[in-house]
Amino acid sequence: MKKKNILWRILDNIEMALAGVILTALVLSTFLGVFARYLFNAPFNWLEEMQLAAMVWIAFLVAGVAFRRGSHVAIEIVVDSLPQKAQRVVEVLIAIVVYAVLIYFLRSSIKYVQLFLKTRRCTPMLGIPYAYIYGIGPVSAVLMMISYAAVLWRRVKERRTRKEETA
Repeated sequence: MKKKNILWRILDNIEMALAGVILTALVLSTFLGVFARYLFNAPFNWLEEMQLAAMVWIAFLVAGVAFRRGSHVAIEIVVDSLPQKAQRVVEVLIAIVVYAVLIYFLRSSIKYVQLFLKTRRCTPMLGIPYAYIYGIGPVSAVLMMISYAAVLWRRVKERRTRKEETA
């Protein structure tokens, strides 16, 4: 189990470090872009494209981390107020909905990236292929599915441990 925790921490650190580097580049370039535009009257024409790519990558990189850490928004008061059996049913239904959404997102994002690969569409200023920008989508969907499965497995094990302790 400790090896798995180490692997999750390494993956978390890689994703968060990469997102942090991209966020730093985003903030610095935006800050410099404001100076270039208003002080020197020479805006960076490529800034909007870089900002778009950076925001997409940041959002999708940290999504898997949020799943692993349980950081997504949840309204647990409703579920917690239900009886134990009803809570389990609701948790199963939630897991089904989450996986349905993630599978839909995975399929849609793959089609989206395939379309960009087929058309070879690129950003106008920097010439970055859109497939590179949105290619993080399918990767993120797979990481979120794996992370959510790990979270569910951990919950089941914790529930078993609590059940054994009370018995």
